[in-house]
Amino acid sequence: MPAIMSASLIALALVAGVERWRGSWGGEAPISRFQQAEWVAQASAAEDLFRKAMQVLGNAKEAASIAVPNGLTPKDSPFLGDEFTPLVTTLGSLESKRLSAHPGWARALLSKLRNLGIKPGDTVAACFSGSFPALNTALIAACTSLQARLIAISSVTASTYGANQPGFTWPEMEVLFVQSGLFAPVSIAISLGGSKDRGEDLEPATRLQAIRIQEVAARSLGAMVLFPKDLQQAITSRMDLYRFHNRGRLPSLYVNVGGNTASMGESEAILGRHNGFLRPMPFDLSSNRGLIARFTEMGVPVLHLLYIRDLAFRWNIAQ
Repeated sequence: MPAIMSASLIALALVAGVERWRGSWGGEAPISRFQQAEWVAQASAAEDLFRKAMQVLGNAKEAASIAVPNGLTPKDSPFLGDEFTPLVTTLGSLESKRLSAHPGWARALLSKLRNLGIKPGDTVAACFSGSFPALNTALIAACTSLQARLIAISSVTASTYGANQPGFTWPEMEVLFVQSGLFAPVSIAISLGGSKDRGEDLEPATRLQAIRIQEVAARSLGAMVLFPKDLQQAITSRMDLYRFHNRGRLPSLYVNVGGNTASMGESEAILGRHNGFLRPMPFDLSSNRGLIARFTEMGVPVLHLLYIRDLAFRWNIAQ
């Protein structure tokens, strides 16, 4: 994809995006009693799937004799990892990780997706870092309940208190859920994550360990191993993969979970974007923009799941 789109292409993308999503940004549209009942049933099913995944993960960690990490209590969700492990690449907030593990996210995401017009058969593309495995799972549960098609590119590394324990990185969690029969595979590719999306900030021995995790999980999920030579290739490869797995078409929605470099980019413009839903309008045309900026400029709405405390407050997730 060219670094800068022509004015005519941007205009066409904006018209398509506005027409497709007209009325979706001004609040929830009125629905019939039948639609409301269906909506409630789907939201409940999504939350139930999330709770089942939490149980599967908890049982697996107990069977593997994974101790409760320092700073956590036995009541904390099994989605929370250690504060620090060799697979940690960034710092994260313990409060945010605890908030992200609330089952209400699955219900909220189902409702938000429906309100945006996502319907059965629509394709949702996602970037899953290991930093918020519970939110990854909540989105899978919501899309499964809605019967939307989810295609994700996942990363091995994580931030503090994320999926940072060997054996329980995010791709390994997804394998666990698939093997339990709870979900179908959603990852189409797996990267190392971290610096340049290639784990350059890992120690050599840990990077080799992460590569082994990447390769084994990719085989189990039928996913591609993504090992870009630099950040630009990480961005273009991901965009190409999303298009390939959606028959050359753009997805109906792009969801970013966490702070993956390829998704966020290295432009400061992303720092000025709020979390939650971003309108399908250009906000950054610099050469080092990430997938979030590129999808918005092509008229694709983006759901940006970061800064979780603020989002939990706005979406009325129990705190």
